[in-house]
Amino acid sequence: MDQPLLVLLLPRRLERFDLEQPVRALLQAQGVVAVDPPRVPLARMPASLAAGMAVGQAKRMRLPGTPAAVSIFHPAQLFLAGALLSRHPYAALWYGRPADDPGDAELDAAAAARAAITMPAAQLLATAPLRMAGLGLSPPPSGPAV
Repeated sequence: MDQPLLVLLLPRRLERFDLEQPVRALLQAQGVVAVDPPRVPLARMPASLAAGMAVGQAKRMRLPGTPAAVSIFHPAQLFLAGALLSRHPYAALWYGRPADDPGDAELDAAAAARAAITMPAAQLLATAPLRMAGLGLSPPPSGPAV
């Protein structure tokens, strides 16, 4: 059986993500992977083109296991998350709403409606270790805060 995965779709490169430290802490656990955003932001494209580009990206993605959950941190990531979820229909969507303006209200509502979990992004990352057991994943090792 494949390794179950928690796939974190990052809204920007990890080094530029305001929640870099909680993401790095989660990445210490086996089965947690982070995916950098596409070079061309899907949010700047018409929805039909963004959806098509996301399908292609999901097909090219080589993951070290099978996604049990896909987490997004901006509603525009719903295109790629949806493409991944169509390839892995038993995976859950976790939506960590951005602290700042999420942008497109329709995409935000669609992401929230599709998600098994919706909460502020910081809260989602803080509670993720508790939810990982339900995915068959061990939480990250605890240690001194850095």
